[in-house]
Amino acid sequence: MTAIVGLLTSLTALWITVADRRRVIAKERREKAEADRQRSADEAAEMARSLSRARSEEVAQARTVQIRLTRRPTADDTDSAPGPWLVSVANRGPLPVTDVQVVHTVGSAVLHCSQPFDLQGECTHEVELPTSGEQPRLAEITTLFTDASGRRWQRNLTGGLCLGTLQDDGTYRWGPPRLPEITGSIVLGPLPLYTRWRVRLALLVPLLVLTAVCCLLYILLR
Repeated sequence: MTAIVGLLTSLTALWITVADRRRVIAKERREKAEADRQRSADEAAEMARSLSRARSEEVAQARTVQIRLTRRPTADDTDSAPGPWLVSVANRGPLPVTDVQVVHTVGSAVLHCSQPFDLQGECTHEVELPTSGEQPRLAEITTLFTDASGRRWQRNLTGGLCLGTLQDDGTYRWGPPRLPEITGSIVLGPLPLYTRWRVRLALLVPLLVLTAVCCLLYILLR
Protein backbone atom coordinates (compact mmCIF):
# COMPACT_ATOMS: atom_id res chain seq x y z
CA MET A 1 0.00 0.00 0.00
CA THR A 2 2.78 2.36 0.89
CA ALA A 3 4.45 1.63 -2.45
CA ILE A 4 1.24 2.45 -4.31
CA VAL A 5 0.83 5.74 -2.43
CA GLY A 6 4.45 6.60 -3.14
CA LEU A 7 3.98 5.82 -6.82
CA LEU A 8 0.84 7.95 -7.04
CA THR A 9 2.62 10.78 -5.26
CA SER A 10 5.52 10.55 -7.67
CA LEU A 11 3.20 10.48 -10.69
CA THR A 12 1.27 13.48 -9.35
CA ALA A 13 4.48 15.43 -8.79
CA LEU A 14 5.67 14.48 -12.27
CA TRP A 15 2.35 15.60 -13.78
CA ILE A 16 2.53 18.91 -11.95
CA THR A 17 6.09 19.40 -13.11
CA VAL A 18 5.19 18.62 -16.71
CA ALA A 19 2.14 20.91 -16.56
CA ASP A 20 4.21 23.75 -15.12
CA ARG A 21 6.83 23.23 -17.79
CA ARG A 22 4.15 23.34 -20.48
CA ARG A 23 2.78 26.58 -19.07
CA VAL A 24 6.28 28.06 -19.01
CA ILE A 25 6.92 26.96 -22.62
CA ALA A 26 3.53 28.34 -23.75
CA LYS A 27 4.26 31.65 -22.00
CA GLU A 28 7.70 31.85 -23.59
CA ARG A 29 6.18 31.16 -27.00
CA ARG A 30 3.54 33.88 -26.50
CA GLU A 31 6.18 36.35 -25.38
CA LYS A 32 8.41 35.44 -28.33
CA ALA A 33 5.49 35.77 -30.76
CA GLU A 34 4.58 39.15 -29.26
CA ALA A 35 8.21 40.30 -29.46
CA ASP A 36 8.43 39.13 -33.08
CA ARG A 37 5.16 40.90 -33.89
CA GLN A 38 6.34 44.11 -32.23
CA ARG A 39 9.71 43.89 -33.99
CA SER A 40 7.97 43.38 -37.34
CA ALA A 41 5.68 46.33 -36.64
CA ASP A 42 8.65 48.52 -35.68
CA GLU A 43 10.55 47.47 -38.80
CA ALA A 44 7.50 48.18 -40.98
CA ALA A 45 7.02 51.58 -39.33
CA GLU A 46 10.68 52.45 -39.79
CA MET A 47 10.55 51.33 -43.41
CA ALA A 48 7.45 53.49 -43.94
CA ARG A 49 9.21 56.46 -42.32
CA SER A 50 12.30 55.90 -44.46
CA LEU A 51 10.17 55.64 -47.59
CA SER A 52 8.28 58.79 -46.61
CA ARG A 53 11.55 60.67 -46.02
CA ALA A 54 12.92 59.42 -49.33
CA ARG A 55 9.76 60.47 -51.18
CA SER A 56 9.83 63.86 -49.45
CA GLU A 57 13.47 64.39 -50.39
CA GLU A 58 12.73 63.18 -53.92
CA VAL A 59 9.92 65.67 -54.42
CA ALA A 60 11.53 68.50 -52.41
CA GLN A 61 13.05 70.32 -55.38
CA ALA A 62 10.26 69.52 -57.83
CA ARG A 63 7.65 71.14 -55.62
CA THR A 64 9.54 74.45 -55.76
CA VAL A 65 8.65 74.70 -59.46
CA GLN A 66 5.36 76.58 -59.65
CA ILE A 67 3.24 77.41 -62.67
CA ARG A 68 0.55 80.04 -62.96
CA LEU A 69 -1.84 81.17 -65.65
CA THR A 70 -2.15 84.90 -66.18
CA ARG A 71 -3.16 87.30 -68.90
CA ARG A 72 -1.03 90.08 -70.28
CA PRO A 73 -2.91 93.37 -69.88
CA THR A 74 -3.43 95.60 -72.87
CA ALA A 75 -2.37 99.22 -72.95
CA ASP A 76 -5.90 100.57 -72.46
CA ASP A 77 -7.42 97.50 -70.75
CA THR A 78 -10.49 97.55 -73.00
CA ASP A 79 -12.98 94.79 -73.70
CA SER A 80 -12.21 94.73 -77.40
CA ALA A 81 -8.56 93.73 -77.18
CA PRO A 82 -7.82 91.26 -74.36
CA GLY A 83 -4.20 90.33 -73.93
CA PRO A 84 -2.77 86.86 -74.63
CA TRP A 85 -2.72 84.08 -72.07
CA LEU A 86 0.64 83.48 -70.42
CA VAL A 87 2.00 80.54 -68.47
CA SER A 88 4.45 81.73 -65.83
CA VAL A 89 6.93 79.06 -64.72
CA ALA A 90 8.80 79.98 -61.54
CA ASN A 91 11.71 78.16 -59.92
CA ARG A 92 11.46 79.09 -56.23
CA GLY A 93 14.39 76.93 -55.15
CA PRO A 94 18.16 77.45 -55.30
CA LEU A 95 18.86 74.50 -57.62
CA PRO A 96 18.38 74.75 -61.40
CA VAL A 97 15.79 72.88 -63.43
CA THR A 98 16.44 72.07 -67.07
CA ASP A 99 14.67 71.14 -70.29
CA VAL A 100 11.50 72.93 -69.22
CA GLN A 101 8.58 72.77 -71.65
CA VAL A 102 5.04 74.12 -71.45
CA VAL A 103 2.49 71.93 -73.25
CA HIS A 104 -1.12 72.87 -74.02
CA THR A 105 -3.27 69.90 -74.93
CA VAL A 106 -6.95 69.30 -75.60
CA GLY A 107 -7.72 65.62 -75.28
CA SER A 108 -4.99 63.81 -77.20
CA ALA A 109 -4.24 66.80 -79.45
CA VAL A 110 -1.25 69.01 -78.65
CA LEU A 111 -2.12 72.64 -79.40
CA HIS A 112 1.20 74.10 -78.35
CA CYS A 113 4.57 72.89 -77.07
CA SER A 114 7.12 75.53 -76.16
CA GLN A 115 10.81 75.37 -76.97
CA PRO A 116 12.85 73.87 -74.10
CA PHE A 117 14.41 76.33 -71.68
CA ASP A 118 16.30 76.20 -68.40
CA LEU A 119 15.56 77.94 -65.12
CA GLN A 120 18.31 78.82 -62.68
CA GLY A 121 17.54 79.27 -59.01
CA GLU A 122 14.96 81.89 -58.05
CA CYS A 123 13.91 82.96 -61.54
CA THR A 124 10.76 83.02 -63.68
CA HIS A 125 10.03 82.51 -67.36
CA GLU A 126 6.79 83.27 -69.22
CA VAL A 127 5.45 81.33 -72.19
CA GLU A 128 2.76 82.91 -74.35
CA LEU A 129 -0.01 80.58 -75.50
CA PRO A 130 -1.12 80.93 -79.13
CA THR A 131 -4.68 81.71 -78.07
CA SER A 132 -6.32 84.88 -76.81
CA GLY A 133 -9.90 83.66 -76.41
CA GLU A 134 -11.47 82.00 -73.41
CA GLN A 135 -9.31 80.93 -70.53
CA PRO A 136 -7.75 77.48 -71.18
CA ARG A 137 -8.76 74.67 -68.87
CA LEU A 138 -6.27 74.35 -66.04
CA ALA A 139 -5.81 70.60 -66.49
CA GLU A 140 -4.85 71.17 -70.13
CA ILE A 141 -1.71 73.17 -69.26
CA THR A 142 1.24 70.98 -68.32
CA THR A 143 4.86 71.83 -67.56
CA LEU A 144 7.61 69.23 -68.01
CA PHE A 145 11.02 69.70 -66.39
CA THR A 146 14.07 67.85 -65.12
CA ASP A 147 15.38 68.48 -61.61
CA ALA A 148 19.00 68.69 -60.52
CA SER A 149 19.07 64.93 -59.81
CA GLY A 150 17.99 64.06 -63.36
CA ARG A 151 14.41 63.11 -62.52
CA ARG A 152 11.77 64.08 -65.07
CA TRP A 153 8.59 65.65 -63.68
CA GLN A 154 5.22 66.71 -64.98
CA ARG A 155 3.16 69.39 -63.29
CA ASN A 156 -0.13 70.96 -64.32
CA LEU A 157 -2.06 74.01 -63.20
CA THR A 158 -4.28 71.98 -60.88
CA GLY A 159 -1.24 71.27 -58.72
CA GLY A 160 -0.60 67.66 -59.68
CA LEU A 161 3.08 66.68 -59.64
CA CYS A 162 3.97 63.35 -61.27
CA LEU A 163 7.33 61.58 -61.57
CA GLY A 164 8.14 60.13 -64.98
CA THR A 165 9.70 56.74 -65.68
CA LEU A 166 11.60 56.52 -68.96
CA GLN A 167 10.32 53.77 -71.25
CA ASP A 168 12.18 51.80 -73.92
CA ASP A 169 10.59 53.87 -76.69
CA GLY A 170 11.90 57.13 -75.19
CA THR A 171 8.56 58.26 -73.76
CA TYR A 172 7.73 58.68 -70.09
CA ARG A 173 5.18 56.84 -68.02
CA TRP A 174 3.82 59.18 -65.36
CA GLY A 175 3.16 57.97 -61.86
CA PRO A 176 0.35 59.07 -59.53
CA PRO A 177 0.33 62.70 -58.33
CA ARG A 178 2.76 63.31 -55.47
CA LEU A 179 0.89 66.45 -54.38
CA PRO A 180 -2.87 66.85 -53.97
CA GLU A 181 -4.60 68.51 -56.87
CA ILE A 182 -6.81 71.53 -56.50
CA THR A 183 -9.80 72.75 -58.45
CA GLY A 184 -10.86 76.18 -59.58
CA SER A 185 -9.17 78.94 -61.47
CA ILE A 186 -5.63 80.19 -60.91
CA VAL A 187 -5.31 83.52 -62.65
CA LEU A 188 -2.75 86.17 -61.74
CA GLY A 189 -2.20 89.68 -62.92
CA PRO A 190 -4.65 92.38 -64.06
CA LEU A 191 -7.90 91.07 -65.49
CA PRO A 192 -9.79 92.66 -68.40
CA LEU A 193 -12.67 94.98 -67.49
CA TYR A 194 -15.40 92.56 -68.55
CA THR A 195 -13.79 89.82 -66.48
CA ARG A 196 -13.70 92.01 -63.40
CA TRP A 197 -17.45 92.76 -63.80
CA ARG A 198 -18.18 89.03 -64.16
CA VAL A 199 -16.27 88.36 -60.94
CA ARG A 200 -18.16 91.11 -59.11
CA LEU A 201 -21.52 89.80 -60.30
CA ALA A 202 -20.55 86.26 -59.31
CA LEU A 203 -19.83 87.51 -55.77
CA LEU A 204 -22.93 89.73 -55.62
CA VAL A 205 -25.50 87.02 -56.39
CA PRO A 206 -24.73 84.81 -53.32
CA LEU A 207 -24.75 87.94 -51.13
CA LEU A 208 -28.21 88.94 -52.38
CA VAL A 209 -29.54 85.40 -51.85
CA LEU A 210 -28.15 85.32 -48.30
CA THR A 211 -29.70 88.71 -47.54
CA ALA A 212 -33.12 87.55 -48.83
CA VAL A 213 -32.97 84.39 -46.70
CA CYS A 214 -32.07 86.38 -43.58
CA CYS A 215 -34.97 88.79 -44.19
CA LEU A 216 -37.40 85.90 -44.67
CA LEU A 217 -36.25 84.21 -41.45
CA TYR A 218 -36.61 87.50 -39.57
CA ILE A 219 -40.21 87.92 -40.78
CA LEU A 220 -41.16 84.31 -39.96
CA LEU A 221 -39.62 84.35 -36.46
CA ARG A 222 -41.09 87.67 -35.29
